[in-house]
Formats: sequence, structure tokens, C-alpha cells
Amino acid sequence: MRRKNRDPRSWLIAIAEEMRAFRLSDSTGGNLSMRWGDLIYMTPRYAGSRNRWRLRPKDIVVFDMQTQTFFSRTREPSREARMHLEIYKSFPGVGAVIHAHPEYTMVFACARVPLEPTAEYTQKLGPIPLTQEAPAHSRRLAEVVVAELKNLGKEPEANGAAVLVPAHGVVCVGKDLDHTFTVLERVEINARISLYQWLMGERE
Repeated sequence: MRRKNRDPRSWLIAIAEEMRAFRLSDSTGGNLSMRWGDLIYMTPRYAGSRNRWRLRPKDIVVFDMQTQTFFSRTREPSREARMHLEIYKSFPGVGAVIHAHPEYTMVFACARVPLEPTAEYTQKLGPIPLTQEAPAHSRRLAEVVVAELKNLGKEPEANGAAVLVPAHGVVCVGKDLDHTFTVLERVEINARISLYQWLMGERE
């Protein structure tokens, strides 16, 4: 989970910028976090809508798992913080969580259609299931995401894992932030391939 001499704030900021550059999320939402010992580093509220994912180290919010408290000089935590923290509590091996709104993956989330693997490098993720319906920012959302990740296996971080949230987006987990970002990218490419296959008549 921890990379020697790597600053967690800079790491989060770099991945957030990659997400924006590759259209893996948008200005309307999304959030990232990573575990660093007993601390959880998380993007702040309105990271997309007010900052267009251009964040500064002082914008990153930190949660102390021991004291169960947030601390930040300038920003509030993401409104999906509860979901991130419940995932970390439920899966000690998860080192990072990304919730995003990738444009092709959103088609499947909004159509409420599970995403089947296509390319060879998405096979290990298996089918990307749908969670039950739940309001954004709610305790219920945290519960249904954790429940669906548990359905995938005891250690979803081993190969990385993702679940679709109906009409909301995708939640990805992995052993660290780089790994979780590759899960997100693979899911999005998989969604694009699936849609193109339907256009070509290769899928029903």
C-alpha cells in the first residue's frame, strides 16, 4: 500500500489529473482516496465542479482511522466519504478507492446493465455487477457498494474490482492507487469495446 518516499497528496493529485485528461470522470463528481498507514487521504468536496480536478496539496483531506476524525486546513471531505471509509473498514487489503463517471461506463450504469468482460486484460476482473439502487451520498449507498464487493470475493483488491452503481457511476478498488486507476481504465475500455461490438452486431 505504501510507496517509499512518495507523497500521498501528490499521488492523489496526479491520478485525479489523469482521470480528467482521459475522460474517466467529469466535473459533476467523482472522488478518490488512498490508505497510508492509519490515515486515509481523500479528494475534497467539489473537486470536479469547482476545481476541474486541478488540486493543490492543501486541498486534500485526511481521515485518521484511529481517532475517526477528519482534519483539513481548508476543505471539507467528499460527500461520498462514508462509502470510502466503509470499504476500507470492510477490506483491510484495499489501498485505494476511486468513484468516477467514465463516459462509456456511465451508459451501462444508467441502463442498469452489468458489464461483461471483453478484452483479454479485462477477463480477470470478471463481470462488473450492479449494486442495488441507493441515493447518492447516503449510508445506504455505502452499504450496497460494500455488499456487492463482498459478493465478488474475500479479497477484491487482489486483482482489482469494480461495481456499477445504477444511474450514478462506478466504484473501483485495488491494492494501491496506481492499481485502482488501471482497474478504472480497464473498465472504461471494456465498456467502449462492448458498445462498439453491439454496433457491429457481434453482441445481442
